[in-house]
Amino acid sequence: MIRTVYFSTAMSAIKQSDVDEIVAHAADANRARNITGALAYNGRNFCQCLEGEADEVRALLDIIRTDPRHAGFKVIDEKEVSARHFPEWSMHLVDGLDFSTVINAMNH
Repeated sequence: MIRTVYFSTAMSAIKQSDVDEIVAHAADANRARNITGALAYNGRNFCQCLEGEADEVRALLDIIRTDPRHAGFKVIDEKEVSARHFPEWSMHLVDGLDFSTVINAMNH
């Protein structure tokens, strides 16, 4: 199992309702893939942590990378893990400007 974190910049036309839709869709899709994680959005940037089987997470990252609602996609960390940091969250939106909830997952 792996845990990975990426960062990207939202397109200027994105609205909070778009972000809410992303989270709702991701929760359903991730549950089907047995992927857990958290998404932080500060009004300009996304920072997301995903965890699950390596093939599933990497396939999802390939899909996310091509999403036209953001640009500058960059994986900033990836590591093998034996346990999930977000076991209860198929996807959870972290509110506010602080990305620490997502980024600190890589320290576990």
